[in-house]
Amino acid sequence: MIYSLVFDYNIKTVTDSGRHWAQDVYKNKEYISSYSAASVATFLDKNPHLPYTVYTDDVNLFADNINLYKVSTKNLDIVDLSESIEVWKNHRYSFWPLVEIVALHNNCYEDALKLDNDLTCRKPIDDLLKHRGAIAWKYERRCSGGREYWGERKAARVGLGTEDFPIFNMGTLGISKEYQLKAKADIPAYCQRLIDVDITDVSHFPDFPGKKTNVWSCAEQTAVNYFFHVNQVPILESHLWIDHHCHEKTKDRVLTEAAYLLK
Repeated sequence: MIYSLVFDYNIKTVTDSGRHWAQDVYKNKEYISSYSAASVATFLDKNPHLPYTVYTDDVNLFADNINLYKVSTKNLDIVDLSESIEVWKNHRYSFWPLVEIVALHNNCYEDALKLDNDLTCRKPIDDLLKHRGAIAWKYERRCSGGREYWGERKAARVGLGTEDFPIFNMGTLGISKEYQLKAKADIPAYCQRLIDVDITDVSHFPDFPGKKTNVWSCAEQTAVNYFFHVNQVPILESHLWIDHHCHEKTKDRVLTEAAYLLK
């Protein structure tokens, strides 16, 4: 199953977690939905035969945005998950809804691939979906090789007992069904352990002097990578199929990349 989660972020919570650029990058609910639809459109264009589910807190808004594109929506299912999302957003960690939606799809019935909202699909992904194990976007570093002031290393040392494992970017997160039973329990538990570590004493933002945060802002990614490491899950990188616009200052690139599909 291929799926995405599109919802109105709590910008304050996201900012407080250390993403002090959140307002400039994510802007508002309408902007989030617009670039998310652009991203989904590129997948529908290259993979019209594959079922795709989008969970959202505003079905009508997302439907209006996806209908701007000349792509078939025959296999697209837009699901109202607003009640659950509102509950999940009460968690102190800003992207806990993502942890919950991944756990929901670790059901052991079918392989699952979560797609972030700022991707561009370059070609059909049928071959990608044949992989048994995990699908990540791209290798980034060892956890121990990151900057101490990010907070990830301390969170991992204290919360997981080690920082000696690889970190892959989880813009795409695929888990085949044979690994899902253990993933369903372990990934949220690892993530909570990371969130519970106070990183204030190491936290530092060179471009925002004086700002501190007490929580590592990408805890779900670290938790997933630790799970893959301890369970020796074989990982296939998806960057040959998919671009991830995660390091840009706005999400306008996602809209630009999908512009050729506009009606």
